[in-house]
Amino acid sequence: MNGETPTMLERYREAAALAPEKLAGLMRNRRISPFWTGEDDVFWYRRETDEGEEFVRVDPGAATRTVAATRAELGIADVPTDVRPGILPGPDGRGLRRRDHDLWLVDGDAETRLTFDGEVDYAWGAISADNNMVVPFRRMGLDLPPIGTVHSPTGRRVITIRADERAMPIKRMVENISPSGAARPEVHEWRVQLDDEGEPPPLECRIIDLDTGEWVVVDATDGLVSQLMVNGSSEVTWSSDEEHLYLLHHRQGATRAALVEVDTRTGERRDAVVLDDGSLYEPNQFLYSLPLVWVLPDSGEAVLFSQHDGWGHLHRYNLATGEHRNRVSDGDLVVRDILHVDAERREVTYLAGTAADGGNPYWRRVYRAGIDGGTQRLLTPEPADHELVAPEPQFFHLVFGQGLPPVRSISPSGRYFVDHRSTVSDAPVILLRDADDGGRVVLELERTDVSRLLGAGYVEPQAFCVKADDGVTDLWGVLSLPRHPLDPSRIPVIEDVYAGYQTTHAPHAYLGASKLAARQVYLPSYNALGFAAVMLDGRGTPGRERSFRQWTFRHFHTDRGLADHVTAVTELGARHPELDLTRVGVVGHSYGGYNSARMLLMFPEFYRAGVSSAGVHVAKKMPFGRWDWHLGPGVDRDSDEYVGLGNVQLADRLAGDLLIACGEIDENATIDHSYALADALIRAGKRFDFKVWPGVNHYRVSPYAQMTFWDHFVWSLLDQHPPREFVPAPDASGRT
Repeated sequence: MNGETPTMLERYREAAALAPEKLAGLMRNRRISPFWTGEDDVFWYRRETDEGEEFVRVDPGAATRTVAATRAELGIADVPTDVRPGILPGPDGRGLRRRDHDLWLVDGDAETRLTFDGEVDYAWGAISADNNMVVPFRRMGLDLPPIGTVHSPTGRRVITIRADERAMPIKRMVENISPSGAARPEVHEWRVQLDDEGEPPPLECRIIDLDTGEWVVVDATDGLVSQLMVNGSSEVTWSSDEEHLYLLHHRQGATRAALVEVDTRTGERRDAVVLDDGSLYEPNQFLYSLPLVWVLPDSGEAVLFSQHDGWGHLHRYNLATGEHRNRVSDGDLVVRDILHVDAERREVTYLAGTAADGGNPYWRRVYRAGIDGGTQRLLTPEPADHELVAPEPQFFHLVFGQGLPPVRSISPSGRYFVDHRSTVSDAPVILLRDADDGGRVVLELERTDVSRLLGAGYVEPQAFCVKADDGVTDLWGVLSLPRHPLDPSRIPVIEDVYAGYQTTHAPHAYLGASKLAARQVYLPSYNALGFAAVMLDGRGTPGRERSFRQWTFRHFHTDRGLADHVTAVTELGARHPELDLTRVGVVGHSYGGYNSARMLLMFPEFYRAGVSSAGVHVAKKMPFGRWDWHLGPGVDRDSDEYVGLGNVQLADRLAGDLLIACGEIDENATIDHSYALADALIRAGKRFDFKVWPGVNHYRVSPYAQMTFWDHFVWSLLDQHPPREFVPAPDASGRT
């Protein structure tokens, strides 16, 4: 650095040193993954050192922690990874595979055909065409195991599904630079029913007896098994005699749901428990987490999530009568994940968030309660976020798990758990805790070393709480300020936005917290360039009371929570006079790309510049049902409310500097969304920038792409010329 006034080139170099792909390497032991050995609750984990890695064996019962250079020194066997590509292993040693569009039973070297009516675009155990990973998986050449197929506990039976996609229209993407080096571009095709093309055929479902080959049909025409493809084994509970199984039947945007009992011998079904929350029913506020469902067939009970009392609680129901028995969790909180259920002790351990004690409502806390209610206990009392790895949808582990057991933060017995305790400004302390003893700390396992991160110029964010646009509701977020602003009295602001109903966006744990607040990794680079950076969650996002969470549901007349962002940043400007609110930018990716463009168009007097990366801008171009959370199922696709979900009709409102960016083979937010917005802006006579990344899908923002975002804001908000001599380093693909 050149004293306290770095040049723009120096700023870019520091921004590159703090780019998302660099940050994890600047921390030591940000996270540990316990491997439970099966010997009581003993586990081991890898720890990072400056010289490489070490191995740690932990015996919770003895409260011992032993470090060695190799697993062998600790007497730990290698992790088994006996994986046969394309095989779904069963609990009895037999497996299933797909061949000729049908399912086959694999028993050693012998293979037996189980289904005989599969065909192209109508195959058993195939990934559905509207899954966002169809094209990437095809390009990767993966031999996928049967998807949406779940074994019974003994391996005797299996439930499986297929989608009839034969009449679905084909969608195409062109990859202009062929990965094979061929001169001609490659065309990627898949079948998808867009939102204005009518509802696709329902999934078909069978239960197959693997011993006899006999099968029964389960009526799934009402969408009963719609989540089986993603959630897999986590979606299904089998009775101990395997004569019944249980599935949650729920359609996004609907007010009702049912826990359905299926007779595995006949395929007959009944609604064991019917849930009606009066407004929107959700099995979990967080779309990418598992439904909060736990069925106890032996005792004839089920624990289910509901928001009918205004919060997000677990409730106990009678399977035989459907009667509500009691609330399991208690207080002003929202349950987020079920970590463990002990049927014998009749206890459930779960993650939840609350602001009842005056803390941050998004901090994850660990609780334990009796299933019969009235005994909830907080196991992590410290005012901080407590990060645990909860069970997750099976799909990606099935595809990418490489035979390793899923990582769990809680021990097999449910007694001990590994807690990553942190805030946005306090680095993690990783603790082993005893749930049976009120969450007592048994051992301190690690303290995350962030010295190199701070030495590279990382600025730890400040958490803030402001009022929403209604002047009453609390909003939470983070603000990070630059170390070297160009003008300390006039610092421009960039808000990184998502504003989706799917998940929270603003971080509430330290940098690198799993799954949540993934976009936090982009803030350090903006700070290095001289910007203040903001992230927050407005109304309509998850993790809060029902009135906050569902504020945007069927609120056609509102901006669906976006005005909260203007109000919040304005309040930050009042608290921090050095922030220049005449120079505010907004950036987002995916649903955030949709909202960053929307915020620039809806509030042209406030946002001066924006980057819309991989945004979705036309409602009818989305796969069928993607807007149901906002509008409810069965909405009129010709209504003003439906059309108003898009951005193209706002094109004439553009006043600021907009950059539209997308990957040419983005199968999620397909490139035609970006072209549609560009076309509308051209027709409206508006100036804008448009960039398309060759060979890039939805899940990659390359260093080069990120540099262009920096350029856009440096030019628009700092009135500076980007340094042409700066070139980002290439990534693993060879592209910069």
